[in-house]
Amino acid sequence: MQGVRDHKSVIVKRLKNDKVFRKAYLNEALNEGEPVVLSMLRDAMEATRGFAKLAKKSGLARQSLYEVLSDKGNPEFGSVWKIVHLLRKINKE
Repeated sequence: MQGVRDHKSVIVKRLKNDKVFRKAYLNEALNEGEPVVLSMLRDAMEATRGFAKLAKKSGLARQSLYEVLSDKGNPEFGSVWKIVHLLRKINKE
């Protein structure tokens, strides 16, 4: 599992530091199937500001964000869309 963690840390670091990559990553996330898009959105959220800050900005409770993006979650489209919209807005900052 070390390789998986290394890959994820590289992705998160690049998401934090590369605005063009972050935009492309979010666009690609929206083109993927549900399990992949949720994982990609988790990575993007972790890289940008973390769940607590994004929860405050999105109007969703932090625990709700965790549940929406968990592998076992069953998110409503509106919740996922709020997250996508917020991440896009952050990418423009």
